[in-house]
Amino acid sequence: MHAVPFKPPPLLGNAHAQTLGGFFLGRLPGYRLNRVGLLNETAILPTQDGTGDRLFVYIHRYVDRAHHNAPAIVLLHGLEGDADSAYMVHLADKLLRAGFHVVRMNMRTCGPGGPIARRAYHAALTIDLESVLDYTREHISPVVAMAGISLGASLTLKLMGEDDQERDRQRILWGGKRRRKRKQPVADAFVAISPPLDLYLSCELLDSPGNRIYRANFLGEIKERARQGKYPDHPPGPELERELAQIKSFFDFDHRFVAPAAGFRGAVEYYLHASSQQFIPYITAPGLVLHARDDPLIHTSGWDTTDWDAVPNIVAHETRKGGHVGWVARKHPFFPDRRWMDYRVLNYLTLWRDAVQ
Repeated sequence: MHAVPFKPPPLLGNAHAQTLGGFFLGRLPGYRLNRVGLLNETAILPTQDGTGDRLFVYIHRYVDRAHHNAPAIVLLHGLEGDADSAYMVHLADKLLRAGFHVVRMNMRTCGPGGPIARRAYHAALTIDLESVLDYTREHISPVVAMAGISLGASLTLKLMGEDDQERDRQRILWGGKRRRKRKQPVADAFVAISPPLDLYLSCELLDSPGNRIYRANFLGEIKERARQGKYPDHPPGPELERELAQIKSFFDFDHRFVAPAAGFRGAVEYYLHASSQQFIPYITAPGLVLHARDDPLIHTSGWDTTDWDAVPNIVAHETRKGGHVGWVARKHPFFPDRRWMDYRVLNYLTLWRDAVQ
């Protein structure tokens, strides 16, 4: 079944209108959703890197005797989001109603996971996602897929294409132990929504004058994470405040804070190592990668230089409009709430489920 194409409303054709529209749509009366399903479980999971940090996840089980073998979908949010971000809650609710178990994951130090972790998440840290997927496969369903959004999409692609050696590098950095080679895939299928395939160029774009509003918002939140002590090499105090006052760009923050915490010598090495584009040729599982050509936050280079024909197991779907995690559409019987992105993800995962069951 072919997906209904995306068509923006007449007044929301602009990339920034789509991006901001997608952000605010889930908060408007009549569109706001505060709860996923009727039952909400939580779990606190250990990390693999020896830091003692832990991860906080929400679990929503699809309870139906006729669908006791329903697949589970792990959802991962984007930069400075969390499991309670509107796009996470809306997508989770629709997946649950469609017959999937759903796990909403908080990245390390995000949302309710803030007090139970000392080190912040970053774009190279895939072992946390691996931990949640392994827990899901063991305790919720033997069939597991994942859907990542923005930075979560980049982590999804990296995890699906990287090898055990790369995950061992992450484990031993802060005192964890190497693990035996995996005997089964981390996930059986995936969806990556608005992924920054080339982190260096996407950072350049985010630091450009046209994106000062987004940059100011994200930087303010990230600096607050530093003030909370989530970068142990930069303890809170007057010296930290002086350093944060000097940082005006994402590159500066990544170079001084994120890259060293991730085990790299600087931002450029961090971007080159963590960019998900290089891992795509090694992905063997089926997946959907969804991208809007006018995305104001993601540089198109990564998309244009990827040989999508060489990975026929991946559906590379680019729309002309849609912004960043936007896709606010004209109303349609399949998406009366205008959230075309949710419809497209559900369309793909439902077809995948029907094919494997």
